[in-house]
Amino acid sequence: MKHFYIGMATLALLGCAATTANFYPHEIKEAESVKAYPASVTPPRHTVIRDIESNSCDSKAAIRYPHTKGESLWLLKLRAVRLGGDAVVEYSCHRENYDLISRCMESMRCEGKAAKLD
Repeated sequence: MKHFYIGMATLALLGCAATTANFYPHEIKEAESVKAYPASVTPPRHTVIRDIESNSCDSKAAIRYPHTKGESLWLLKLRAVRLGGDAVVEYSCHRENYDLISRCMESMRCEGKAAKLD
């Protein structure tokens, strides 16, 4: 039972939001050239791969990246690369308060679509 409580405490401290550490160096390099088009802008012709989302989290429990729109958008670009895309289209971002699942005290969540430009 003692190990269970230690495990649960560790999970509570870590949370589950993605960071750039979850991606390979070649994905990080490729993401630098990914174009991002907000929902308010008509993107060039493209093929949608699938919906994606990201969460920039401030867990207040461990060293974390700041909860910013920039980080959340960067994570969207990394997810697009992982899916074979070279663009993020129709993205939007919003701030969220405490989330029980990710254990984020405050976060910036972005949602969009991974796409391949034609």
